[in-house]
Amino acid sequence: MAKTAIVILNWNQKKDTAECLRSLGSLSDAAQIILVDNGSTDGSPGELEKEFPRVKLLRNGENLGFAEGNNIGIRTALNQGAEYIMLLNNDTTVEKDFLDRLLQAMKADDSIGIASPKIMFYQDRNKLWFAGGGYYPLIGKPYHYYYGQTDSGQIKDVKTVDWVSGCCLLVKREVFERIGLLDKDYFNNYEDVDFCARARRAGYKIVVVPQAKIYHKFAAAMGGKFSPFYTYFRVRNNLLFFKKSSRRLPLVLNFIIFPAYSLIASLKHGDWASVRATFAAVLDFLRGNYGLGSAKSFQKQ
Repeated sequence: MAKTAIVILNWNQKKDTAECLRSLGSLSDAAQIILVDNGSTDGSPGELEKEFPRVKLLRNGENLGFAEGNNIGIRTALNQGAEYIMLLNNDTTVEKDFLDRLLQAMKADDSIGIASPKIMFYQDRNKLWFAGGGYYPLIGKPYHYYYGQTDSGQIKDVKTVDWVSGCCLLVKREVFERIGLLDKDYFNNYEDVDFCARARRAGYKIVVVPQAKIYHKFAAAMGGKFSPFYTYFRVRNNLLFFKKSSRRLPLVLNFIIFPAYSLIASLKHGDWASVRATFAAVLDFLRGNYGLGSAKSFQKQ
């Protein structure tokens, strides 16, 4: 098997991370697993190191976010000569052959730079969470194909897509060497869409391999889909993505539409903290306050 490294980020989530590592099982014989702890305060790094002594543990002194936290692991993997590097969310479990399936697809087509498995909901393993991503016409907002649908074989063969989720993606070494690592301005959310956009501009194909399958709990580290912490990054980084890609019309349209959508969703759930997070996200975008930004005030340890 090709020399592969799997980078997993942990932040105060021993239970989820341990379940993920256990599901990888014998993969530790075929791939180096790099666990990056993002400044956890719950004692999980030491406990995980004890339970999984074959996993390489890297400790960050603070929460560097998804982007830079993973970059720490990516740099380590590159320095150690990895040919393929996978980013895998700690709130996932995997099928035992998923890595083999991804590598087979990538090795069969040299133009593929990034590959993703089919990602199912952890709580309902017959429903699709992610099977590739596209962009809505005109507004340009990213979306998931077949989100929430029961898996009935919508994708049967390897499929070229616009982008894939940072929940799980396998990347050729040369892609990082050519376009760089994840953009830490995003901190959390949209760094995967940005990375894929840069890879496509560099001429790489991005695919979903439906024969490879994992299961995802979704946004566990950020408190769930409608948490203020997640809301902040979803709103600010949606705008930041279009600014960085110099797409003026989508930026204007999203500036008008997306914060309003976020406010309506937050009010629907009676979550005033998420309402405040939406306003903070827009203000930080206008001020150029990126990275963690004002999300620190919505962050739960």
